Amino acid sequence: MNASIIIPTKNRTKLLEETISAIFDKQEFRLGKFEVLVVNDGNEEPTAIQQKYKEVKVIRNKGAGAAWARNTGAEYAQYELLLFIDDDMLIAPHCISRHVELHQKFNRALISGSWEYSPALVNTLKASSFGRYKLEYDYKSLKGEEKNLLSPGIYKTNVLASFNLSILKKDFDEIGGYNTNFPYAGCEDQELTMRAMAKNFQLILDTANISLHNEKDRANMNSWLMRQYTGVQGYPLLCDLFPTKKLEPLYMENGLIRDGDSNDIQRKKKRKHFLSSRFNLSLIKLLTSLLELFRVNDKVLFRLYKGLGGLYIYKGFYQAEIQLKKTR
Repeated sequence: MNASIIIPTKNRTKLLEETISAIFDKQEFRLGKFEVLVVNDGNEEPTAIQQKYKEVKVIRNKGAGAAWARNTGAEYAQYELLLFIDDDMLIAPHCISRHVELHQKFNRALISGSWEYSPALVNTLKASSFGRYKLEYDYKSLKGEEKNLLSPGIYKTNVLASFNLSILKKDFDEIGGYNTNFPYAGCEDQELTMRAMAKNFQLILDTANISLHNEKDRANMNSWLMRQYTGVQGYPLLCDLFPTKKLEPLYMENGLIRDGDSNDIQRKKKRKHFLSSRFNLSLIKLLTSLLELFRVNDKVLFRLYKGLGGLYIYKGFYQAEIQLKKTR
């Protein structure tokens, strides 16, 4: 089985080069049995990468956003196995081999690995209060957290992300690819896997296939807040497509005030709406920066980071719900 590796990217050429290096310089899978398709959604051209790695094919995204980019890559792919990799993931030497082996074992399956931060990034994060917050509360590795053990390190699950995700091309076409109505990366992969489950596909998590998450360009508070803001903007659409999601706290406690909201939920939304104004957000961020400067203890700062993250989620959700309402 041969593999087409598809990497969506947007203006992250330095990180992308490290990602490509992990594929070509460290993979156990034989060169010539895989191809690498970089789908460019930005204005930076990865010229140096193409010069260094002649086998890399760079494609201009046919639309905009991660869902479009992955579909574009799948359209150009020439091999039977599609392997979607994020542009800040350093895959393990056995990564491709493990995906191939598991697809030979499991039919009609979507298969994902796990991730953890690179040692260098962990050291960087430990040096700041916000970095320590990310390590403790924000991103969590999938390793070992899922139930339904199928074999050592292999779990059946009900949701997968696309940072290191494989699927046979014929199965990808049957499912219908990624939904390109999602404006930003964040919910499009969840929606894909939910559609796959509805068609009786298996979702398999391989915790022994660990990628190193190399997002060192987003290891600061402002980048993280923008990720909260954009990442949630597909959630109202996801809830429209799968109404059971509306029972989850993320939907119930954010967005417009709706019929049936309790008084407590209404007050919570009004408070978030007030605090998420541009002026108030700037004020809270300024206060947080000053407390960082004076090296206030982590416990206080962690509460501020959590609160700011919640307000950016609310703001992104609210704006997305208004936009979705206009299109109905």
